[in-house]
Amino acid sequence: MNYFRISIYLTFKNFIRSFLNLKVSENKIEKLITKNSKKKNFIVTSQLRVGFLILLKYLKKQYPKKNHIIFQPFNLPEMINVAKNSGFKTEFTELNVATGNPNLEKIKNKINSRTIGIVITNIFNSPETLINLRKLCNKRKIFLIEDNAIYFDNFFYKKKKKYFSGSFGDYSLYSFNIMKNISAFFGGGVATDDNYFKNYALKEIKKYGPFNKLILFKQIIIFLFLKLISYKIIHKIYIQFLKISHTSKFFLILKVVYPSLKFKKINFPSFYFTKISSLAKASAYLQLMNLNQRQKNHHIRKIKNIYYYKLFKKLKIKNVKLFEIKDFNFQNFIDFPILVKNKEKLNNYLLSKGIETKYIYYQDCAKIFAKKQSNSVSKNSKFFCDKIIGLPTHSKITRNYMDHIGKTIKNFYDR
Repeated sequence: MNYFRISIYLTFKNFIRSFLNLKVSENKIEKLITKNSKKKNFIVTSQLRVGFLILLKYLKKQYPKKNHIIFQPFNLPEMINVAKNSGFKTEFTELNVATGNPNLEKIKNKINSRTIGIVITNIFNSPETLINLRKLCNKRKIFLIEDNAIYFDNFFYKKKKKYFSGSFGDYSLYSFNIMKNISAFFGGGVATDDNYFKNYALKEIKKYGPFNKLILFKQIIIFLFLKLISYKIIHKIYIQFLKISHTSKFFLILKVVYPSLKFKKINFPSFYFTKISSLAKASAYLQLMNLNQRQKNHHIRKIKNIYYYKLFKKLKIKNVKLFEIKDFNFQNFIDFPILVKNKEKLNNYLLSKGIETKYIYYQDCAKIFAKKQSNSVSKNSKFFCDKIIGLPTHSKITRNYMDHIGKTIKNFYDR
């Protein structure tokens, strides 16, 4: 029993069709995203972080006296690096170790006269958290920037009305990078009702050059390689190679598997200042327009997330904790997260049994960027890095395999 953890949502069929749709307009992508985000505008960029960079340049120009921005510490370090390089003072807020949600009371205490906004990253967030953050930002007259990279198409109902993730922020960031559920090599953008920002962003992007062909070619090779690994015979070889890389701490290979490990504090690379490639636009569009497939993918993940949740509740493994999940439509994870003790040893044991997990989500950005954070911020940021692993939820994963994963984890702790 052996399955690749990753599912690349871009199919070979759409990959080939993308070459026949290279002239797709950005307006078509905008119309599809705005239906979901309930925003007036969507500005297409070459990556999510490029959209974030343009947004921060705009906010700095509009509000020159406001240079303070609040983040969650368990995050993608590139995002904080963008803010730092844009001249903002970054501060981190505490996370609730039971829910993964930011502590709203602590956020209130961090807001000051120079605060421009809060960047809320949808990793484990509940609808209640986002609703309350929206109210807080309105009250304190600051912006809510919603990082919706891995929650796309997640939703909840309130008074019979459907709300999608990405609809809460004044500015909502989207990603179409290769590992996302809209998988288009590179790509992303910003959804907003701010027409002034749209005009600013379009003028800014107009100055940018074409996307680097070599970088795009490398990503296509990675796409083909990841598709190839999904075949069971090849995956068995890959698992053994990955196990050796983990046990010997061969970071050259681990950085390929977990790209966030490559992070370095550097100035903006030149490929940030480029337009989205025609191939990425076409790939994103073909997936966005197929609403039936998107809903099917969402439903498959939801069913598997619920199954994992019930499975681990039933197994009652002392050293495995679950996040509090109130709505599986909204907290519908691409990888099902669990909190474990002795994460590294467990991971090596699972690899020895042919089971791959998502070993690294994000990094402890409080440790990377802020030496003078409170003990509680540093402690719970480290807590998530040390304890979270993700279990596969894609369409090829069977209930028997999920049972096998649960049983194997239980065997590890019962030894």
